[in-house]
Amino acid sequence: MRILIIANKFPYPSHDGGALATASMIEGLVKAQQDIYLFTMTTPKHPFDENNLPDYLKNKIVAETSFVDTDIRTQDVLINFFFKNTPYIAERFYSNTFNERLVEILKSNEFDIIQLEGLYLLHLIPLIRQYSSAKVVYRAHNIEHYIWKRKAKNEINPIKKFYFLNLANRLQRYLKKYLNTYDGLLSISEPDARIHKWLGQQKPEIILPVGLDLSDYFTFSNDSDAIDKLAFIGGLDWLPNQEGLEWFLSKVWPKVLNNHPNLELHIAGRNCDNTLKSKILTFKNVIFYGEVPSSKDFLAAHSVLIVPLFSGSGIRVKIIEGMAMGKAIITTSIGAEGIPIENNKHAIIADTTNEFAEAINFLINNPDMMHQIGNNARELVKEHFSLQKLTDDLLNFYKML
Repeated sequence: MRILIIANKFPYPSHDGGALATASMIEGLVKAQQDIYLFTMTTPKHPFDENNLPDYLKNKIVAETSFVDTDIRTQDVLINFFFKNTPYIAERFYSNTFNERLVEILKSNEFDIIQLEGLYLLHLIPLIRQYSSAKVVYRAHNIEHYIWKRKAKNEINPIKKFYFLNLANRLQRYLKKYLNTYDGLLSISEPDARIHKWLGQQKPEIILPVGLDLSDYFTFSNDSDAIDKLAFIGGLDWLPNQEGLEWFLSKVWPKVLNNHPNLELHIAGRNCDNTLKSKILTFKNVIFYGEVPSSKDFLAAHSVLIVPLFSGSGIRVKIIEGMAMGKAIITTSIGAEGIPIENNKHAIIADTTNEFAEAINFLINNPDMMHQIGNNARELVKEHFSLQKLTDDLLNFYKML
């Protein structure tokens, strides 16, 4: 099949969950001998470097980008808030230049499938319909308005709470505007599929989580018996990660150090601003790396991964990566959403300060359970997140459309 994949950022290097979800899907389709044309935005936050495209893909796909200025400007935010209905976070991805190049691509190529990677590309559907008869597939990486509703729920500042709720409502209306204008929907998790259905989704749909080439992860061993350090890794420009990390450091970490004064917390994450970095470095026994060259190498050096999340949607790719490498994961109920985790078997779910501290203490005192949970996690990933299996599911869905 001839497949055009459109994304709002170039997915290489794959430093965040969204990029990894797009990149792994492309690699699965390439291995299945599909003809891929990748057209993405390049933005100030996610600049394009042609050297980032892996060598093994350079002769196998067509990859092209178009610059879109997504920088946030206070004046634009205020105009949008008071005079427009479209959420500003979506409006930032409107670009005449990008649209003009897309039209040129559609005029000079025939595609069987055109897949939109994420909510902020749905406004392209009417344009695509004018110039292509291809089936349009929307891949929902998350339920964006749920992230902001949960953020509002946890926010104390009344002004911020009002803004987050307003944004959530706008995003929900934006999604409903384009619901069912596509030919097929890929939901990334079962909870997300239920929300789409509740909103009125009626088109053919499958659940397509992030697939991993397990040979890249199963080679890492987890043979350490002592737990002397914990790991946190995630984009620190994402509000749910910021919120969860600050909660862990201020509420949980002091309790943990009371029982284990030599324990270390190793934190990795890209785009950490100076304010958050300063907060992180005030805590004892915390080592901060910033962006690391390889998430796999970072995870391999630690036996226990903490993922404290209290807002967000979709699926946490770093949890799946950690599980594939046999790591014991401690996360919240929201962090575990979309992953068929059985508590205390595939990971430990902890939603309160005491539960999180007790989970860490339990693993430190029971390294055999750490290994058992890690081994169970690998088996779970093998069953549900194999790239080959998910690619087969996707291709069958395309053929059905």
